[in-house]
Amino acid sequence: MDTIDWNSFWNNYRTLESETERDLFFQVGKTVNKEPVSEAVFNAAFEDIVNSLLIKPTDIVLEMCCGNGLVTFPLSQITKRIYAFDFVPHLIEAAKKFKQNDTIEYKVGDAKADFFNLFSLVQIPNKYLMNDALGYFTPMELTQILTYIMENVPRFSFYLTGIPNDALKWNFYNTDERKQTYLKGVEIGDESNNGMGKWWKKAELLEIAEALDLKITLKNQIQDISNYRMDVLFEKQ
Repeated sequence: MDTIDWNSFWNNYRTLESETERDLFFQVGKTVNKEPVSEAVFNAAFEDIVNSLLIKPTDIVLEMCCGNGLVTFPLSQITKRIYAFDFVPHLIEAAKKFKQNDTIEYKVGDAKADFFNLFSLVQIPNKYLMNDALGYFTPMELTQILTYIMENVPRFSFYLTGIPNDALKWNFYNTDERKQTYLKGVEIGDESNNGMGKWWKKAELLEIAEALDLKITLKNQIQDISNYRMDVLFEKQ
């Protein structure tokens, strides 16, 4: 997957200029049949983030691949500060326009690079979030991200949501047409999966946690949110 130019993909994905809340959901693909996910589904996913990271008002959060701030903004209302970045400039522009307040600092940046130095950090973040984006990274890249955090932070929690789960992929490719499209992509070596990204195996995440001596908690998302994705929490205490 390291040959896939995800930067180019996202820079050309749904590039409309957002004017409404509906546009913001459409812009980052939080849709079902091109319609925004329901308020109930969004709230369930947000509450899961809050509960899984044990979010407190004193927390400093660093959010990777934050998109246009749909999750960043409500999270900022219950934390002390959020540092958030994404490598797509027009998404960060939308975040600054529609999802900004005094406790959020947005930057254009890449999770594969030196992301701590994007910000003038007053305090080192203790909670980390990557929402619906791990499909665009390889196991080696995730290992590098975790190692970089470990080199800078003695104790942390890192929650990664919406990971395409290889064991559940047939719930997504649930028609003959979708299945054949996927299988054709596999046959020709197209690992982008038409924008879905990498289908992760649970064993890959467990191996990374073991290699880095991190506590790991894995779970499938609830059916109301998705029947083909999973979430993972890495912890160093």
